[in-house]
Amino acid sequence: MGRRNKFILFLFLLIVISGCAKRASLSGGPKDIEPPVPDTIKSTPNYQTHFYPKTIKLYFNEWINLKNKNQILISPPLDKNPVISYRGKHVKIEFDQKDTLKPNTTYTINFGKSIVDFTEGNPVENFTFIFSTGDKIDSLEIEGKVVSAYDNKAQKDITVMLYDTDEDSIVTYAKPYYFATTDKNGKFKINHIKPGYFKVFALKDINNNYLFDSEEEEIGFVDTMVLIKEDTIKKNIFIKLFKPIPSLRITGKSIAAYGKLKIEYNRTPDSLRIISSSVPVFEKEIINDSCLIWYDNKEAKDSINLIIKSEQKTDTLIFKIRKGSEKPVALVLKSKKSGIKLYPQKGLLLKFDQPVFISDINKGKIIVKDSIYVQTDTLKDEVRDTMLNTIEFNVEKDSLEPRKLIIKGKWNEGTGYILRLLPGFAKSLYGELNDTIAINFTIGKKEDYSNLTIHLDSLYKEISYIVILKKQKKDVEKNVFSGKEVIDINYTGLMPGKYTLEVIEDTNRNGRWDGGDYFKKTKEEKIYSFSLSELKKNWDQEENIILKEKTQEENILNTKKQDDIKK
Repeated sequence: MGRRNKFILFLFLLIVISGCAKRASLSGGPKDIEPPVPDTIKSTPNYQTHFYPKTIKLYFNEWINLKNKNQILISPPLDKNPVISYRGKHVKIEFDQKDTLKPNTTYTINFGKSIVDFTEGNPVENFTFIFSTGDKIDSLEIEGKVVSAYDNKAQKDITVMLYDTDEDSIVTYAKPYYFATTDKNGKFKINHIKPGYFKVFALKDINNNYLFDSEEEEIGFVDTMVLIKEDTIKKNIFIKLFKPIPSLRITGKSIAAYGKLKIEYNRTPDSLRIISSSVPVFEKEIINDSCLIWYDNKEAKDSINLIIKSEQKTDTLIFKIRKGSEKPVALVLKSKKSGIKLYPQKGLLLKFDQPVFISDINKGKIIVKDSIYVQTDTLKDEVRDTMLNTIEFNVEKDSLEPRKLIIKGKWNEGTGYILRLLPGFAKSLYGELNDTIAINFTIGKKEDYSNLTIHLDSLYKEISYIVILKKQKKDVEKNVFSGKEVIDINYTGLMPGKYTLEVIEDTNRNGRWDGGDYFKKTKEEKIYSFSLSELKKNWDQEENIILKEKTQEENILNTKKQDDIKK
C-alpha cells in the first residue's frame, strides 16, 4: 500500500473514531421530564367560533406518541367518533362527513393524558381543543376538591366527571359529558360548561375507561344535581372519595397445614358461622381477609366437606387432603423476641402458630426468674440459675385470639426477668412445644409512663362507636361501645408523646369504618378526629370531648386550631 493510500486510510479511521466519540458523549445528560408543548402557530387555531371542522391538526414542539385513545372524549358526544391519528410532531382529527355538528354548541375535545412525548412518555395533562358552531364559547365553569372520606387527605389523579342526566347508573355504562383530573392538592377545574343541571362524580379510574366498573375503584358523588347557570361564574364542589363495600365472595381455599384450613375472601367478612363439617372443628379465627379453621385431623379421610355461612351467603366447600399433610406438626412459638420492656401491670404475650389448650398448660415447665443480681454473661446457666429468684406467675388465655397466652406476675419495677419454656409446657390439638426457649424482658418504672382518661360526651345510644387511640398514625388501642350517651375510657402505661383520638360512628355495627354505597344512597360512616395534649412522664391526664354533629373536615379544622392555641 502506498504512502498516499495509507494517509487516506488513517484519515478515514480518525473520522470514524471521532464520530463514535461524539455519539457517545450525547447519550448522557439529565432525563427529560418536560411534557410536549403545543405549537399554536402551526396548529389549527383553538377557541374558534362559527367553526364546522373537517380536519383539525395539532402540532407540538417535539415528537409525540398517542397512548390510551379511550381517554380522548368529545363533549357533547358525537354520533360517530372522528378518526384520530398521529405522526411525528402532530395529531390529526378527521371528522366523519356524515356526522352533523349541532348549531350554537360548544364542543370540547379532551385528550386526558393520551398525548405523551416519544422518548420518555411525559403526558400533556388536561389538554383540550375547544370550538363553537355558534357565535360564542360557553364560559361557565366548576371547581372544587376531592379528599379521602376516611382521613380527609387530598386525592391526586382523580377523574371528576359531569353528566347532563339524573340517571343513577349512568356512571357504570356511559362516558361523561365533561371531565377533569385533580392535581396534587386534590383540586380540579372544568371550564367551558353549558348552563344546566349536572350529576357530579369523582372516580379513581384504575382502568382509564371513565366508567365505574371495578370493585377496586373508589368513587365519590354529590347528593343532588348541581345547577350551573349564567349568573354563577364559579361553583365550588367538595367530594369525598371512598371504596364501596364489595359483595363478599371466596377467592381461595386450601389446607394450610396439618389440621388447619384457610379460606380467603375479597374482604373481611362481617360474620362467619360453620353450618356443618365432616370433621370436628376446634377453633376458627378471622385474620384480615382470611378465616383459619383448626379441625381434628384424626377423623379426616380423603377430603373435608364444609358448609359455611358468611353474612348472607352460604358456601359448600370441599378440601382435598394432599399427601404429607396427614402428619402432626410440633407447636411453634412465634414471639421469641427478647429485650421487651413491659409496663408493670401488664403481662408478657406469647403467640403460637396453633391454638393451645389452657387446661394442658404445665406450669412446672415454665420458669420465671429475676436477673437483678446477674451482672455478667460469663457464668454458666446452672450457676446463674442458683443466683436468681423464682417468681410466681399465672397463665391466661387471650379471650379474643386462641393462639395467644399471657404470662402475668408480680413484677418489680426496673427489674429484668428471664422466662424459660421447657419442652412440653404447652399442647395443641396437633402437637406440643419441643424446644427450650428463653426470653429476656424488663419491667419499666411507672414514673416513665403516662395515664390518660378520655371522657366522651353527647353520643347517641342507638349508634355503635369505634374509639381508636393512635400515636404517629399507628393504632395503640381500639374499643367498641354502644347504647351509651357518655363514655369514660382509662388508658394506663402509655409512652409519653403526642396522641390522637379517632371516633367512628359504626352505623352497621361491623366493627370497622365503611365507605358509602352509591346505589343504596348511603354516605360514608362519620369520623371524628381529635388531637390530644402531649403526654408527659409520670403524668395523669384527662381529656373532655363533646362529640358534636360536625363534618369530618370541620373536626380536622378544629383540631388544627387547638394545636395552634397550644403552640
